[in-house]
Amino acid sequence: MTENDYIIRYIPKRSGGFRVIHEPRPALKQKQRGILRWLNERGISTGAYAHGFARNRSTFTHAKLHVGKKLIIKLDIENFFATTSVSMLRNALAEENLKAEYISEIIEVCTLNGVLPQGAPTSPFLSNIAVKKMDRRLAGLARKYNAVYSRYADDMCFSSDNPHLNNILPAVEYAVRNSGYKLNSRKTKILRQCRRQIVTGVVVNEKANIPRELQRNTRARLHNFKMRILNNQVFDEAEYESIKGLLSYFLSLRPDKGTLFRKDIKEIERLITLKYRPMAA
Repeated sequence: MTENDYIIRYIPKRSGGFRVIHEPRPALKQKQRGILRWLNERGISTGAYAHGFARNRSTFTHAKLHVGKKLIIKLDIENFFATTSVSMLRNALAEENLKAEYISEIIEVCTLNGVLPQGAPTSPFLSNIAVKKMDRRLAGLARKYNAVYSRYADDMCFSSDNPHLNNILPAVEYAVRNSGYKLNSRKTKILRQCRRQIVTGVVVNEKANIPRELQRNTRARLHNFKMRILNNQVFDEAEYESIKGLLSYFLSLRPDKGTLFRKDIKEIERLITLKYRPMAA
């Protein structure tokens, strides 16, 4: 495929610069989704250690593995999709016992300029397939330190009660580099239990919990949204969907907190119905 088959978008990063998103045009997106279904129907899985873009797994299942550990090491793969090359995919798909002609078609339809495009529906799944061998290798390294390993997209995490777990870092860096990737050293973090430990947005010191500032921020967003409706301001659909997404997240992680916010959501839904979606006479 070529760039003409994609709509290119530039999303600002909080750290500066832009993230380039290649959104496939409708015809290509339909083909890619068909390939994704085809792969799933053949029982090709993302592997035991992947929690991002994997069925029945989430940021919560990823974080929960690292609860109550004395030492947590978080690492980030630099330019994950843009580094996952055609050759990596070809080798990984061959290990899934797919025929060469099927592999060639998948690569033709699902890659752009020799790598996985960020924005294609197939890229998350295929990236997980590409790193299955690396995941197994890193999990083996973790076991030598009595540690747990898991990965959420490009975020890797090791945790253990072994105070010398940080000695694993050179071997991890070598394994990642040997697999064709590179660590973003600026994002490597060593978290000890004496301080707050957060894994994919979840506090894991004693139990999986929602950070207090996120709870406060969500409570404030709900209040501000309700006040905008009461003051007859413009209805922001995107903000509303974002808040509902947070509610689903809270319910999955802390049902007690989610239930409190659900009452606010129901009140907002009632106000929306009264002010913006009045019932027909």
